[in-house]
Amino acid sequence: MKYYIKRDLNEYGPYTLADLQRYVSQGNVALNDLTRSEGLEDWVPVSQVIGNIPVPTPAPAAYAGATVYGGQSAYGTAPLASTTPVPPDFHWALVLLIGVFTCGLFFWAWTIVEAVWIRKIKPESKGLMLILLALASYFVGAIINGFINAVHRGQPPVGSLFSLGGLALLLVGVFTMRSDMEDYYNTTENIGLSLSGVMTFFFPVFYFQYHFSRIANWKKTGVLVPQ
Repeated sequence: MKYYIKRDLNEYGPYTLADLQRYVSQGNVALNDLTRSEGLEDWVPVSQVIGNIPVPTPAPAAYAGATVYGGQSAYGTAPLASTTPVPPDFHWALVLLIGVFTCGLFFWAWTIVEAVWIRKIKPESKGLMLILLALASYFVGAIINGFINAVHRGQPPVGSLFSLGGLALLLVGVFTMRSDMEDYYNTTENIGLSLSGVMTFFFPVFYFQYHFSRIANWKKTGVLVPQ
């Protein structure tokens, strides 16, 4: 007999009774989570299904080369994701398309959205503050340059110094976000996340969103697509 697990509005499964026992032992399923068997509509606590059946000790991964997500080999049934909020699930290509049509303004907006999300899982993250400071520097630089061009044509573009400062703050901000994501998703929710420094440098908003979508899919379906 197979069983489904319900969390909030999402259903996961089907799983065998042995799967449920293993997930309980690993902490991926709580005894007060709701479950139902195939063909039935009534949801009951997992504790009623497991009853007095002993919960086995979790076995190690099949071999050292197997990628492990949340304590379960990638070659087996994917474990349930934790109940933390789902990251923004928006295809990176749409971020690119909208950003092009808005002359880059959407890139800034979506980077802020990503930084806000990271603050949810890492409240001490400084990424959002750095991104906002970078945005402010760019706007100040643009305003100063516009004023100089309007009043004193041919004068050095002093505002460019603010723009360069904004670029520096942006780079520090996105690498701070990268570090916070790797820290969280290799400790609190260990999925073995590893983010490329090169991709972070050149395409941070799209690269982060690609991984956010992977994580969102994992939380919704219990399946984590390999990197």
